Amino acid sequence: MTELEIDAFLNVIKYGSITKAAEVLYISQPALSRRIKSLENELQYKLFVRQKGVRNIELTPQGEAFVLIAEKWKELLLETKNISQAPKHTMFHICAIDSINTYILPKVYKTFIEKNNHIHLVIHNLHSQDSYTYIENKIVNLGFISDDMYNKDVKTVPIFSEKMCFISNKENNYPTLVHPSNLDCKLEIKLPWNPEFDKWHNYWFGATSKSLIIVDKMSILDDFLQIKNSWAIVPMSIGHWLVKNNSNLQISEIEDAPPERIYYYIQHINYKSEYVDKFLCILQEYLETIPGIVVLLKCM
Repeated sequence: MTELEIDAFLNVIKYGSITKAAEVLYISQPALSRRIKSLENELQYKLFVRQKGVRNIELTPQGEAFVLIAEKWKELLLETKNISQAPKHTMFHICAIDSINTYILPKVYKTFIEKNNHIHLVIHNLHSQDSYTYIENKIVNLGFISDDMYNKDVKTVPIFSEKMCFISNKENNYPTLVHPSNLDCKLEIKLPWNPEFDKWHNYWFGATSKSLIIVDKMSILDDFLQIKNSWAIVPMSIGHWLVKNNSNLQISEIEDAPPERIYYYIQHINYKSEYVDKFLCILQEYLETIPGIVVLLKCM
């Protein structure tokens, strides 16, 4: 696949039509269609549903799945081009799950850059499984995950653990100690923390229970907690962060609580870098300032 083909695909999605995408790319409609066709031939599946007389663009299921891959492909291509534009910088790639990237690492990134301003830091937001793939293929230098798995080429090391807590708006008047048997899951803002949490959740609420909202983006949780009587179960570090930044929220302890959540760092077994150690030491120092966290990391 080529950059022209990927650009053709992404612009058709962005503008909703081949006509508009062709105008933006300053090429003819037949030329753009040929690029899409060439991409589909290489992928060996259709990206768009083609219907006569229908002007709106509709993606096939394979096309929907390919969008994220195409965006990552463009991102990696841009990083590849930037290497020659920043010869004095050392590229250092880090990937992390959304909750760590949002609530834990920002201050660590800032301190790391301040102490190593010659580093060109590249940050990826990835699920745990994708992080293992990126580490295995040496696309990134260091990863942070919550769902550990075995990979013969990847070292997995515990960083910290923390309890899960109940969070809600103060106006909802939930008690300071809640029990899952007294909670209405139809008012829950559910987040997919890990398989252990899912097992606990299924035990108390049933595998077919319906939550108010299911989200996988931590940054929008605060807004949803403004809904009357809504509640969520989150790791303690996230709970303290939310309460610190919104005085209308409160944390409650959970009786018969979910298992503690454990976080890990991962790196390739054959990768050695002084910057990994430096980053982990800064991370350890910061973790020791967060309430409710048990630090397992011992940097050298």
